[in-house]
This record gives sequence, C-alpha cells and structure tokens, in this order.
Amino acid sequence: MFPILRFKVQDKSMEPTFKAGDYVLVNKMAYRFAKPSRGDVVVIKHPIERDMFLLKRISVITNSDKFYVVGDNRDFSKDSRHFGAIEKDLIVGKVWFSVKK
Repeated sequence: MFPILRFKVQDKSMEPTFKAGDYVLVNKMAYRFAKPSRGDVVVIKHPIERDMFLLKRISVITNSDKFYVVGDNRDFSKDSRHFGAIEKDLIVGKVWFSVKK
C-alpha cells in the first residue's frame, strides 16, 4: 500500500485554491496518528456514490467525530450542505502538495 496518491482536480468546487486540471498529492497516512483539523484540505469518498472522490475542506468537526466538508467555491460545490456530515472512514487522506496547471 503506497501512502501517497495523486488526484487530478476535476471541477471548480475548490477555486481559487485548486483549479480543474491541477494535481494534488494526498497523504493517506496523515490521520493514522493524528486527528483531522478544521481547515485541512482532504480527498474523500463521496458518501453516496462511493466510486467517486471529492476534494474538500474540513469546516466543522462535531463531538461525535463527524466532519462537515465544503468546497472553497460554495456556489459550485456539492458538499456537506447537500449530503451531511461524513465519517472519518470516508477521508482518503490529507492534501500534502499540489501542482498547478
């Protein structure tokens, strides 16, 4: 199991931080010994369409260890406002590095 994954940004839900065509490197081990923090940018498995991945920012962490994630470009983002809080097991990893288009 390789701890770093590469994902290509597919849409404009995280603009201006990340644009369609950018690549991000994701550290899958980031939360093995640490907890996710508010403001972290993460790749998650879509909570409904499990074969789809989303790039989002953690905006709220609840007492029950659920996470609300949002896109930086709120007008074009399908996020926790649409599908609710997510469980930690849906977090693939934390964005570690990006390569701009």
